[in-house]
Amino acid sequence: MNNSKNLLLLGGILCFILAIFQIAIGFSPSLSLYFGAPEALAKNPNTLIVASVIIGLILALFGLYGISGAGKILKLPWLRQILLGIGIIFILRSLLLIPELLVVFSIIDSSIPVATRFIYFSIGALLVGVIFIKGTMNQWGSLKSRN
Repeated sequence: MNNSKNLLLLGGILCFILAIFQIAIGFSPSLSLYFGAPEALAKNPNTLIVASVIIGLILALFGLYGISGAGKILKLPWLRQILLGIGIIFILRSLLLIPELLVVFSIIDSSIPVATRFIYFSIGALLVGVIFIKGTMNQWGSLKSRN
């Protein structure tokens, strides 16, 4: 197995781990608040669970695409484009790192406090995004869907 396939496999596994974690914290409003859920959402446990399950299912779908890109399961539709899109979604999420750092290091003032843990979440999103982008670009030719 080449390194690019390993990257996509790793990205898929990470997405499955995130999916399980997302669904699990949805059953605890206090944990959801700790990990960044809006307070209004945490006050409504039923909505919180539904939102967590939906996000968890999306992350699980991302995991399936990563594993498909690694060649461990059949090629899924629009494989190249969706793998690239997954990487872009994680990279976009990681862009929160910039304002988070500016607030944590008191470069800018904010009425919204930023916990240091959110910086780690953004760095994690950046790493997962890079894993998907690099794995996809290096495998681009072999990821072409079957007709």
